[in-house]
Amino acid sequence: MKTKHTLSLCLLVGLIISCDSNAPEDVVLLRTDSFTGGAESWIYISDQNGRLLDLRKSSDEQGVIEFEGVADDWIIVTEVSVTSFDINGETHLQHKIRSYFGVPIGSTYIVAETEPNQTTYPDTLGRASLQLKNYSESENPLETIGFSDSYNAYNNWLDHSTASYDGSTFRADMILRESPIDIFVSAYDGPDPVYKWMRDVVVGDNIVIDFESFSPQTKVPINKPVTNAYIQGQIEPELGGRGYELSRSEYRTISNTYDPSEIISLGYVEGFEFYDTKAQSGPTFCCQPHEGVNYHKLGSSVPESINLPDYEFALNNGNLFELDYSFDRSFNQAYFSFSDRNSYNTLTWNLSIPEGVDIKVPAIPSEITAKYPYLDRDDLLLSYVRFEKYLDGYSYQDNIRIKLEQRPGRVNFEVLGYYFQF
Repeated sequence: MKTKHTLSLCLLVGLIISCDSNAPEDVVLLRTDSFTGGAESWIYISDQNGRLLDLRKSSDEQGVIEFEGVADDWIIVTEVSVTSFDINGETHLQHKIRSYFGVPIGSTYIVAETEPNQTTYPDTLGRASLQLKNYSESENPLETIGFSDSYNAYNNWLDHSTASYDGSTFRADMILRESPIDIFVSAYDGPDPVYKWMRDVVVGDNIVIDFESFSPQTKVPINKPVTNAYIQGQIEPELGGRGYELSRSEYRTISNTYDPSEIISLGYVEGFEFYDTKAQSGPTFCCQPHEGVNYHKLGSSVPESINLPDYEFALNNGNLFELDYSFDRSFNQAYFSFSDRNSYNTLTWNLSIPEGVDIKVPAIPSEITAKYPYLDRDDLLLSYVRFEKYLDGYSYQDNIRIKLEQRPGRVNFEVLGYYFQF
């Protein structure tokens, strides 16, 4: 009997050992230094069903972190950060969560070493005076003519205190940052975008130009009404870099002769290595419910025309944990933002998701919710969503890499964006 019991026990132990040896072992699913330092924060990874796989608390010293677990093709990467503020002796907490869905297992993201590349603005050198004759497209030329010195937009470099208009002639002082400098003047003559170069302007010049001498630009029609559209010829290839404003839709839409049924055309001139082209329907400001679509391209060419597609979107349930929506256009990335606040807390949870992936909310670890109970919830309402369609071969994974490696924005891109504010 004793021998039989011993044999049975050995078989049982052997069976357990055999089963354990068949269990999948944890492997490194993610290596990154993207989240070190800053406010009190944690980073955790989850499987495709939102089940927690690994958790780390970030610090300034830890460098590259390795996350382990067992998962299928991709994981969800989530960062939770909490910042406290003292307002009139009371503590207020700002909770921020960011989740990236569809991150391939085994990925490595190391923050790129980049040099800051910001335009430096030289000191002003002096003034030149300008007279523009025979202009009658509006009563306020400062709002319907663009005078671009490649440094400033919206005529901010003109001395508005010296501006005057008598119904035909516009006068103003130009504040120069270079001498000599080239200045590009853009406007609309009826529905047609026109322009004039003022070359080699120097301090002390008295420039007189005639609106009737302006030349036509190459037209770029837009298929529907827009609230904001422009083309800029870039001296520096990155967004926000130096460039000349070649045309802007507002210069036409607020002119005296504009008809709301008119199809707006932007305009441009040859001679630039890069162009920044953008057109947007729907409001340009946040905070009130609205929606729209925009087209944006930065590259070596300008599109022959701009098409802002029609679309259908329906939000059936805006709760993050029961989200239900429909959208009839294809996209590469969806960006969702959910938010809530009370007297002492704010919470924002942003999600980046590729097309074809269902949202399974990555459960916040209990170690975090125990310390910050405002995060322990089953309701959080959608405040904003944006769907992006890349027209240039760019992918969702490319975008994740740029975000996590904190690389500069792209130099060449073409994208459609559909956005909804609730």
